[in-house]
Amino acid sequence: MRRTWRRCRDEDAVKLLVTGASGFIGRNVLLGVPRDWTVLAVSGATDLSGFINEHGLAHVTPFACDLANAAAVDDLARRAGGCDVALYLAANGDPAASAERVGWDLQLNTVAVVNFLERVTVDRMIYMSSGAVYDGLSGAVTPATPVNPRLPYAIAKLASERYVAFFAEKKRALASYVNVRFFGAYGPYEAPRKITTRWLRDVMDGQRAFTIRGDGQNLIDFMYVDDAVDALVRLVRDRSFSGTVDLASGAPVTIDEVVGAMAHAVGVDVTIRHEGVVPEYIEFRSADRTLRDRFGFAPATPFDAGIRKLHAFFRQPARA
Repeated sequence: MRRTWRRCRDEDAVKLLVTGASGFIGRNVLLGVPRDWTVLAVSGATDLSGFINEHGLAHVTPFACDLANAAAVDDLARRAGGCDVALYLAANGDPAASAERVGWDLQLNTVAVVNFLERVTVDRMIYMSSGAVYDGLSGAVTPATPVNPRLPYAIAKLASERYVAFFAEKKRALASYVNVRFFGAYGPYEAPRKITTRWLRDVMDGQRAFTIRGDGQNLIDFMYVDDAVDALVRLVRDRSFSGTVDLASGAPVTIDEVVGAMAHAVGVDVTIRHEGVVPEYIEFRSADRTLRDRFGFAPATPFDAGIRKLHAFFRQPARA
């Protein structure tokens, strides 16, 4: 039988459970969702209490849970009770590591999702998948494009998409769902290894010469994190849609443009040198218009403006 926890209208307050709440996207979601929502913030070992208190997030309650541990998820389900929507962000945050640690990646990216679906009562599931499921393709892609990824991270993400659909369509355990094939974001609280944070920090620390592998013209499709949160809030609010969507900027930038925007934000000149070749270019781009046409979403922050915002964040005294 289909679960029906509290089928509230779009304009009502929402009881939202966020997994992976201590991560990059998670922290920005906690800051960006409406303050009249009740938010349960689930994280692993990271204590979110300090972050919640620092930002006055009285509507957010932290929960610690290892989602790969079935007993821990049982306990989470008892403590959390039923929720209107789950925004499932928890994942292995290092896709490249999946090639060497396949079983570990599978536990984090698929087993944990199944544990959650089997035990936690939610009406709607927003699952953060990845544009990596298009691994190996070139040209325009959409959720209707046949996929056959080879990277373990992408394989696990695709499997989890199908488990989410199974629990909604066959087991009737969800009233609705969205699998979000996310192409990426940048902004405050991202991992230090991400190029936008790593290189911008380098520029701010005085580095004026960069060596980039390849010709610098390979593309990255990502958006400022506030825009990504806007899209996710729209998906939470509208309960009538089920299916798979791409969340992509539609305006990819070159690696050289990334470095140039950082230099411009800081007000300095940099020298870019190219050497060698990259193992492969990302050769696919999203042509999916579902978020734009169905949900009225389009990224609002141009890349150079987003880099200036990130630079301002790093200049805050607490970020020094």
